[in-house]
Amino acid sequence: MSQKIDFKTIVSMLDVSAVQANSTQKEIAEYADLAIKYDCKAVFVLPSFLSFLRDYRSEHKGKFLIGAPVGFPAGGVTTEVKVLEAKSYLKFDADEFDLMINVGFLLSGKYQEVLDDIKAVKDAIGSKTLKVIIECHYLDNDLMKRAADAVINGGAEWVKTGTGWTPTGATFDNVTYLKSIVGNAAKVKASGGIRSLETILKMIELGVERFGVGGSTKKILAEAEQQLK
Repeated sequence: MSQKIDFKTIVSMLDVSAVQANSTQKEIAEYADLAIKYDCKAVFVLPSFLSFLRDYRSEHKGKFLIGAPVGFPAGGVTTEVKVLEAKSYLKFDADEFDLMINVGFLLSGKYQEVLDDIKAVKDAIGSKTLKVIIECHYLDNDLMKRAADAVINGGAEWVKTGTGWTPTGATFDNVTYLKSIVGNAAKVKASGGIRSLETILKMIELGVERFGVGGSTKKILAEAEQQLK
């Protein structure tokens, strides 16, 4: 590797996510405990569990960021609904927002509408961090570039590869291409298929700075403890 990566660095890049339709409150508590124990960066949950996560973090003196998905997982709700969502999550102390792009608009060539969608949500959350999920599984290189350009021009800080609800997302080719497009104008978060420390280490070399992990969290943390501590 071209740079020295230690255990602390790895866990500081992990967004532990319980955002599947069958994610339970018990699972969320377990993920929050992992984030507290290992000092992971953030915990993301479906919106109905944000109040639980906020209270759990407070009760257990957690330092992780609370992550809220917006327009998740399909991205097809109206901009007005996405703005309402984002504003309502502020009251649950959400620190970061992962906005699902309107893939249908993108595939339909409605590029201005995609940009307006992102801008509106960014305006709604102000200085809070916005990551935009572009769902690479459905996109060719041209549409990935259009999506990444919209992320930058819309004022978001991060471009994210996927929701984790599609067969693919964070491939080496996708993250390499996205990084080549955004350069230093935005950061890249890989999500969807992150299942090993080996993958994370390789993607760090490719320019990825955050990772969305779910069911493989314990495995990745165990590998990192064994190899990097």
